[in-house]
Amino acid sequence: MTFKIKWFLLVLGLFVLPVSAQSSAYAATVSTSQPVIYAKSAIAVDADTGQILYEKNAHQPLAIASISKLMTVYIVRKQIQEGKLSWNDQVKISPAVAKLSTASGLTNVPLKSGKSYKVRDLVKAALIVSANAAAIALGQKVSGNAQNFADKMTKTARGLGIKDAKFYNAAGLTNKLTGSLMLKKDSPNAENLMSAKDIALLASRLEESFPGLTKITGQTQMTFAGNSYAGHNQLLDDRQIAKGAVVNGLKTGTSDEAGACFAGSATYHGRRIVTVVLGARNNSATDPARFIQTAKLMGIVFHKQHPVKLAKHVHISGLGTTKVPDGKLTKTKLVTKKTTWVWVPKSISQNQVKGKFVKTPKKINAPVKKNKSVASANLVYDHHFLKYLDTFPSRVDLVTSKTIEKANPFVLFWRALSRLF
Repeated sequence: MTFKIKWFLLVLGLFVLPVSAQSSAYAATVSTSQPVIYAKSAIAVDADTGQILYEKNAHQPLAIASISKLMTVYIVRKQIQEGKLSWNDQVKISPAVAKLSTASGLTNVPLKSGKSYKVRDLVKAALIVSANAAAIALGQKVSGNAQNFADKMTKTARGLGIKDAKFYNAAGLTNKLTGSLMLKKDSPNAENLMSAKDIALLASRLEESFPGLTKITGQTQMTFAGNSYAGHNQLLDDRQIAKGAVVNGLKTGTSDEAGACFAGSATYHGRRIVTVVLGARNNSATDPARFIQTAKLMGIVFHKQHPVKLAKHVHISGLGTTKVPDGKLTKTKLVTKKTTWVWVPKSISQNQVKGKFVKTPKKINAPVKKNKSVASANLVYDHHFLKYLDTFPSRVDLVTSKTIEKANPFVLFWRALSRLF
């Protein structure tokens, strides 16, 4: 599909895609003031802070198909960080994986039984081409067999704070489609499940721990064993979502149960966002619906919101002063411990972002040193609290802005006398 045709389809979807063309399963669960995302579930988050910028039915576990490969790559990356694996390690292909790599109807790069391939090349094949057998081979390399790796996926998810996910294989295939590798104790139709919220969390953590990830997922094609393969992400060439926005990945997923899914990544004026669309329309292998809805979702964020900076050591409006009864200074302003970025509607400026103490500090006892952590605050704008993914800190740590010495006994006595009378 050419660039012009793809972009025309995206724009068409943004503005004229009729509601009647969508299944009732795609009914909006967000405020009617928000543009509708035609998918079963959707979310957009700031990848660094975990702030939720848009959500629709984001907590429901759904089939995710090949988006599962993000968990597989996350585990591989962790193994490399821990020195248990390296990018240049060789992965020997079993007969079962070789057979799976040429199965009809599955996305793959052909793998030869008994031949070895580098971990790096299999990761690229899994991410760019969505090669199912490549992902299964990586799982075997890490854990020895499919069941052990499925268990490791679940354990890793729990470690990330993901509680409701279910995993059956490294690729995201329906259990029965893995052939002789299927898990006998599970249903043939069993399929990996995650919520949009949890995929956003996984993708954010993966980008954080794997800085070169988007250099891989941002590729439109790759060469494997001398042959060239095209990627599946139709948004990579269409970087006109908004001025200053660049789309750079991440991963598609498609199955009968999952529909068309896409976990997207983009940067906008230095901020990284992750979007997830699950259960978009899937009329054919080339149906662009998931990319249309992702472009629309990114547009909602970039056109309606903007990131504002709360600098390190600044006082946040709304927090007032805190008493230091026994100090040379009897009150002080608390300031931010570190720089914080927040997304707010474009009608809201930085100075309209206010703080509310999580627990109001009644007093600070002197002496107290500068930069001592004494409280935390939630951030609000126009009476709206900011929302965050569960495992990200949603509060701003506050510290003392200056060192305050303890007042001498005569001053303290005089203050006590004054309060008495």
